[in-house]
Amino acid sequence: MSDTTMAGAPVRRASMIRTIASKELKEIVRDGRFAWTAAIMAILLIAALVTGAERYAGYRLTQEASQAASNSQFYSQGDKNPHSGAHYGNYAFKAAGPLSLFDSGIEAYAGSFVFMEAHKQNLALSPPAGDLSAIARFGDLNGAMILQVLMPLLIIFLGFSTFAGERERGTLRQLLSMGVSKSDLLWGKALGVGAAVALVIVPCIVAGAVVIAFLKVTPSGDAFGARLALMSLAYIGYGLIFLFLTLAVSALASSPRTALIGMVGFWAFCVFLMPKAAGEISKVVHPSPSLGEFQTDMQMSRVKGLGGGPPPRARLEIYKQQLLKKYGVKTTAELPIYWVSTSMQKMEEMDHEIYSYYYNSLNDAYTAQRRVQDNLGVLAPVLPLSSISMGLSGADLLHQNTFTAAAEKQRRLMVETMNGYLSKMAVDFNANQALTGNVSMETNVLVASEAVFKLVPPFRYEPPSLAAVMHEYGKGFAILAAWLVGSIALAFFTVGRLRPQTR
Repeated sequence: MSDTTMAGAPVRRASMIRTIASKELKEIVRDGRFAWTAAIMAILLIAALVTGAERYAGYRLTQEASQAASNSQFYSQGDKNPHSGAHYGNYAFKAAGPLSLFDSGIEAYAGSFVFMEAHKQNLALSPPAGDLSAIARFGDLNGAMILQVLMPLLIIFLGFSTFAGERERGTLRQLLSMGVSKSDLLWGKALGVGAAVALVIVPCIVAGAVVIAFLKVTPSGDAFGARLALMSLAYIGYGLIFLFLTLAVSALASSPRTALIGMVGFWAFCVFLMPKAAGEISKVVHPSPSLGEFQTDMQMSRVKGLGGGPPPRARLEIYKQQLLKKYGVKTTAELPIYWVSTSMQKMEEMDHEIYSYYYNSLNDAYTAQRRVQDNLGVLAPVLPLSSISMGLSGADLLHQNTFTAAAEKQRRLMVETMNGYLSKMAVDFNANQALTGNVSMETNVLVASEAVFKLVPPFRYEPPSLAAVMHEYGKGFAILAAWLVGSIALAFFTVGRLRPQTR
């Protein structure tokens, strides 16, 4: 064989694949199914993107205004004892995730703000779903839901008859008799169906982006461009999984109807049955307490001690006796430190151990449940995709836990700063009775002004980095990749065994 002939083979093959893809695309576009499925998909996707953009903009404005107002109230709460100011408290509001306009994730079911006060670590409050009706909670219209649920269905509707239909019409025999290789036929039909799907989805996303730009919604965050690229890669891979599975089943099925029923059944199993089943299985594998159990157990530990240890009050008494012995005095009034603020801070620190134990255990249980669900993605690719999508959007459990941890860190800083100021002022009063404010060691009163409360810096929330997100969901990407490789291999296997007619 000459070099010219060998060099021309890839060109002829590429030309054949383009011809098959063009023919497949034309047939799909002319089919009435394409018009109405494309119209429904386009309307829903554009509506979801626009609605998400409006929700994102409204939430961001509300969050920023609420945080500013809460900070102002804390700083200007009036002259009072600093510890009382810590009891007055402040709020921490969660910022919207960088891509939550596309995938709102768990935001509707997780609290959007935390009340920070002395002696108590609070759960995040006011999940938006609490204000919704039962029907409204069934599902949230967003771009992620449309692509996860309806994009596979669109691919199935457009591709189920690619091989089975050719066989039923008798044209498959003609194609194979013309010397078209089965691999070229597979790639050509995959390219044709994929182009038809892209004709529906890409213009919708572009139109949604234009509307989002018009609404002046500018998502931001750590490595926003990289997040968007990884998100696109995950959804493209998800679509290709269903594309090659549809082609494989179409090649294997005895008729287009059989192929359609088989793929629709698999689609329903993936997007409806498995998410619910995975959630229930994860709860059995890693149980989590109810709200009542969680709060009751935590409060009992605050009263009786953690893990059989001495109760906090008893530990405080031990600590007091140690201080009296250290300074060689008999009463707390003789201590060179201000016992009132010192004891309050010590109680706070003992509570930290209890709160950290219970909240970390709860977060670990929820994280373990989510990982079990992701692992079950070997049965349904939508499971790891859903976690990846929420993680890159900043609307997942990882971001929620990071926010509540940041709020707790701020709460501890606020209380420690107020108690520390109280101690310092009292010691200074003992030394020279020259204070800003009014301190009386007999009545334990210190009146602090606005400047004192401003010693507490404003709340700042730094969301997890892209590297942290990828570390958490790297296995999900691996599962999606395995699904894609497996679906392509299955398509090549079934098309390789393709027969012009059923036996």
